[in-house]
Amino acid sequence: MPLTDASRVREALTNLRETAAALQSKVTATNQSYIGDFALEVSKDLPGQWKVQVENYGHPATQGDLFSCLWATGPNLRLLENRRVSSAAILQSENRAELAIIYNPRHDVYDVAMLAPQDMYLDEAVVPPPVITVHSAPVPAARKIASSLLADYYRAVFEMQLNHLGDDLAWAQEEFEPGTVQDPPQRDLAEAFDRFATIAPRIIASLRTSGLHSFDPHQAAFLEDMEAAFGQPSPGTENAGKAPENPSLDLLSMWMSEGEGLVDLARAAVRTAPAPTAFGLVRAVDAPGVLPSPPPRAGAALNRR
Repeated sequence: MPLTDASRVREALTNLRETAAALQSKVTATNQSYIGDFALEVSKDLPGQWKVQVENYGHPATQGDLFSCLWATGPNLRLLENRRVSSAAILQSENRAELAIIYNPRHDVYDVAMLAPQDMYLDEAVVPPPVITVHSAPVPAARKIASSLLADYYRAVFEMQLNHLGDDLAWAQEEFEPGTVQDPPQRDLAEAFDRFATIAPRIIASLRTSGLHSFDPHQAAFLEDMEAAFGQPSPGTENAGKAPENPSLDLLSMWMSEGEGLVDLARAAVRTAPAPTAFGLVRAVDAPGVLPSPPPRAGAALNRR
């Protein structure tokens, strides 16, 4: 509501006073911005497109719904969990990454944390991104979120994806000795291959274009071979895990014998890259959404938000 419209402001305040009296509530004026407005301004300067919604937690117990969905770590998380939170702004990106912005009135700052990635088993070997604190200026806040929190988040998601691909390969190598793969291959083996074939083209393209890594001749030749075999999505891999077309036995054999090398190359590239550069790599691989995961390791939990 524009404050320059005096009649509308007067009417709204009168209605607010009458409603508060009817509910036996007290209205307190504050110069604090509405958290939804702050979140909307921040979202305009984040990479990509973001949707904003505000969740209200009228009772202390209901804020547990938010905390159960946070995928975060660090000392600020412990402080946040021990504080009364009445509301939070939830921002969701076009590739389904989600973050929560929570106001801290004691210090007049905002705590920002990532929510667990949707439809993906969480690998306990991967450290979640830490909760960060930003001030009330939207543009610097957005820059800090993008350069630190989102960079850490996408790096962790990518690490989980690589771990899942590594788990698939380890399982396939243990379960299927040479000569035991059928033609067409067993369904669970074909689905594991499908997960690899879905993300391999994006891994290869990112390694090629990011300039992250200085490849030695052996690595460069290996990447060329993998690009020739997996540089384009295989038929049926657009919807990973949903009845893929049967791969050839030659491609299956190459995946089982050489796929681990591509996973290791991607791990090394992200591990040795500066954060902003790694941010570009993992966002390119992650978009438009997370890769469907294999059955979880012991102790892993599926996000249920």
